[in-house]
Amino acid sequence: MRSLQSPDPVQVYSALRTIKNAIIGSTTKKSLYFKLQIIPTIAALLAMEDTDVQIRIQATTVISSLAHKGEEATKQLLDSGVVDALINQIAPGADHVLMEASERALNALLPHESIKLGIEKHVGLMVPYLLSIISEAKDASRVYEMRTHARVELAMLVLSKLCVTEARQYTIANTGVIDVLMSILLRGYPRLQIAALKALSALSYENMEICGALFLVNVKGRAYTDIVLDLARSLEPDISLQACLCISYLSRMRTGDLLKEIQAVVVPALVKLLKVPGFDTLLVVNSLGYLCHEDADIQSAAKNAGVIAELIKMLSVIESQENADFVDQEHNVRVVKGVFLALGTIVSTNEECRRKAVEDKALEYLVRAMGHPDNGVKAAACLCTRYIIRSVSICRTNVPESGILAPLMALLQDSDADVQVTASATLVNLLTDFSPLRADALKKGLVDILARLLESQNNMVCRNALWSVRNLLVSIDDDTRREIIEKIRIEKLFAISSLPHQTFLQEHALGALRNVVADSLIGIQAVFDAMGSARVIELLRQVVRADADMVIKVHGLYLANNIAVRSQEHCESIVCDEELLQAIVSHITSASSEVAIAALWCIDSIASHRMPAQSQRESDIESVDGSDSCRYMDKLGGLGIQATLERMLDEPNLSLEVRDRVRSCLDYFLAPET
Repeated sequence: MRSLQSPDPVQVYSALRTIKNAIIGSTTKKSLYFKLQIIPTIAALLAMEDTDVQIRIQATTVISSLAHKGEEATKQLLDSGVVDALINQIAPGADHVLMEASERALNALLPHESIKLGIEKHVGLMVPYLLSIISEAKDASRVYEMRTHARVELAMLVLSKLCVTEARQYTIANTGVIDVLMSILLRGYPRLQIAALKALSALSYENMEICGALFLVNVKGRAYTDIVLDLARSLEPDISLQACLCISYLSRMRTGDLLKEIQAVVVPALVKLLKVPGFDTLLVVNSLGYLCHEDADIQSAAKNAGVIAELIKMLSVIESQENADFVDQEHNVRVVKGVFLALGTIVSTNEECRRKAVEDKALEYLVRAMGHPDNGVKAAACLCTRYIIRSVSICRTNVPESGILAPLMALLQDSDADVQVTASATLVNLLTDFSPLRADALKKGLVDILARLLESQNNMVCRNALWSVRNLLVSIDDDTRREIIEKIRIEKLFAISSLPHQTFLQEHALGALRNVVADSLIGIQAVFDAMGSARVIELLRQVVRADADMVIKVHGLYLANNIAVRSQEHCESIVCDEELLQAIVSHITSASSEVAIAALWCIDSIASHRMPAQSQRESDIESVDGSDSCRYMDKLGGLGIQATLERMLDEPNLSLEVRDRVRSCLDYFLAPET
């Protein structure tokens, strides 16, 4: 360190060379020099205008090596002003060797999050400079020169790493760089093709407008997609992978012809790459996960190509290496996480894929992974499990014997927020009325755990806990209902149901309340005892008003229906509130069939009761039988419901479900008086 601060340039140069040679390829030495606070000293050397070029080259090379240490080191490099110095060193007129060393340092730094976003002010300068280098490849006579080739490749790699925001993608695409990249792609020089493909994939990632523009690109009579699909068939693994990535990003456009090509070309190519010894399998796994996202046909093609079997085989190999020497365990952890995420995507919508995963023993690996020390692996395992147990048959047959309940319940109380979120989301699917594990979960104290989760500051955990409570309340006995009501508390559900601008929480809180009062006078009485009639009616008014979110509206209408159909006493509270009743009636003609059906159920349930005639109510007659009463027609009839229902039946486009409910309601109005 003293030599670095020496006034003698020779000593400084010698010290930098020593450090460079020591840290290249050595994680331990990198950590040692990092702890010695070498970065501020090197930053100071680069910040001085009179620093010798040879010293700058050595210092820049040290920075390039330190950049591989991780996010902490790159954050310190950014804070020390090193990036500004590197940008200055690639300015036109700088020494060629120094420029290339600076470009390599930037290429090493840019994958890190702190640098990606921290260089925004430099993008406007860097893009034209990089484009000028890439454009040198247009000169066919020079592109094969080693120096030109290396600099063009490096410039494309740096450019690809700048495309981390939509705004930057547009900025770079608008320079005309796509045409230049396409000309390089057709040159047939593998390293340049790989770099050009990386730049094209970075430009099009999650950007539908640029993807659409690429569909229109045509070079010498060949479409962009045809050119890249040919490269996906390449025997060179790196070229094939990068071409598959480009096509994967275009797949979100959902064009029929391309999807067929993906199934026929890209999926088999990626499966082959999984089997290439020593290849970057993590990137292949992530590519498969991205490609299969929400597309049942591609998921099925992946299964047929053997992807599920290959992914689970990878888990087996990694488990066998757990205690082996000279194995990069950190890399294996990342691969395991990637495998679970990709597998979860592949089984997310396709029943056959889920069955194949279970046949290949996926549940065994998932159960063990829930006890993994890495939080990312635990969260990914939970997510994959959640998708597999969407299958009713698997949930009934394979899940109970898998032993998954105990580790999953343990993860509900994990200290990591992401693990809690995914574990609680997975639990939801295990608590449906057909799940054999529901009774076991209740015996293990699940209700107490859910009550604690409802107090979480993490809204996603709270939402999942509400969803679980909602599922638990379906088809249960009275004792379990009483336990849930006591521990979860009606007041808590009401408070969440009333939260403004929290639709995703309100939805499940209302769904839970709706199920509390479903099929049970115990639940209805508990709600009215806890909150009082006035607050219950006020909540119903709030959630069924015209401007309420549709999902909230539907739950509110079914909550009103469940109260009305089970208890004449509380049904009368609904009918006697003019504002609430008019809101319910107004929804029977909703453009949303879901809202209309829910409102019609309410009308049906209200009309099914008998209530005392007006003169009898004024005489304080407390209860009457059917022979001494009239229907609720004095309220409903006054709102013109019968005429509305008759008009609805004449509508030719009325859905069958709505039509059926309309007829059921109309029967009450057409029935003879008793």
